Amino acid sequence: MNKTKTLLSAIVVSVLAVLGAVLLPSSSAFADESSVDYRLSITPTQKSFGTIKPGETYSDKFKVKNTGREPFDFSISFAPYNVEGQEYTANYDKATKYNDIADWLSVDIEHGTVAAGDETEITYSFTVPEGTHGGAQLGTIMITMNDSNDKTDGGVETVRRLGYLVFGNVDGEITTTAKILENKIPSFIFTPPISATSLVENTGNVYTAATYTLQVFPLFSDEEVYTNEEEPDKNIIFPETKRFYTASWEGAPSLGIFRVRQTVKIFDEVSTVEKLVFLCPIWFLFIIVLIIFVAIFWIVSRIRGRNKE
Repeated sequence: MNKTKTLLSAIVVSVLAVLGAVLLPSSSAFADESSVDYRLSITPTQKSFGTIKPGETYSDKFKVKNTGREPFDFSISFAPYNVEGQEYTANYDKATKYNDIADWLSVDIEHGTVAAGDETEITYSFTVPEGTHGGAQLGTIMITMNDSNDKTDGGVETVRRLGYLVFGNVDGEITTTAKILENKIPSFIFTPPISATSLVENTGNVYTAATYTLQVFPLFSDEEVYTNEEEPDKNIIFPETKRFYTASWEGAPSLGIFRVRQTVKIFDEVSTVEKLVFLCPIWFLFIIVLIIFVAIFWIVSRIRGRNKE
């Protein structure tokens, strides 16, 4: 019996050690991000013109900012805009029927210099040619920073580039069709937040916004503990692409059982799923398993002890 007590004590100590390791805060050092000599930024980063009509001209403005410590020169060019993969990686090289707008764009300033801490406003415009086919048009205004003073030891000139996205749907023959390929909620989540995922495909020829509504309910109540119904998440989905998205409740607790519902909508397509979700840290599961093991071991030891008596 002494050996049994010793083993039980060791198991209990192990459980307490695990608890201490996961519950006690750990210290970490954070280094402040140092200032850099050359830093280019633009604001805003994109513009949706909605429906645009052949024969009409459209214009808007954006700002080129220097948030570094040294002045830099910049130049402006134009490029097509495409996305690749479900994560929407930008591609500025591939030309398709959806990025003719890159050839229509013009700006009032093609070259300039921005002093440290200063900004330059750029006005751009484009005219939709008569006879343009209906559907989405996506283009990019590329801002390239060149600075001959910022060089590596090898004498390579530093070049940095940002893109300002311009897009619109040309009025004409259009199709508005889509598919919701996936709408998933996991049954077990080990760490917050509570999340739901989806995969949406735009099979039409115009871009649109897909909306994602996430609702979280207690196990035995219909009173929401979280919802984004008033301001659902939105993502632009471009023609002939698939986009993956994760909607989350960032303020979720570390432990609990909830009913989670996600509704995804694009054009006339709607998908709603609801599932019971267990939010439980993996260390908590480990502790439960240890406690169960200890209890079983104790019961078996008692039974064996009685049999020997």
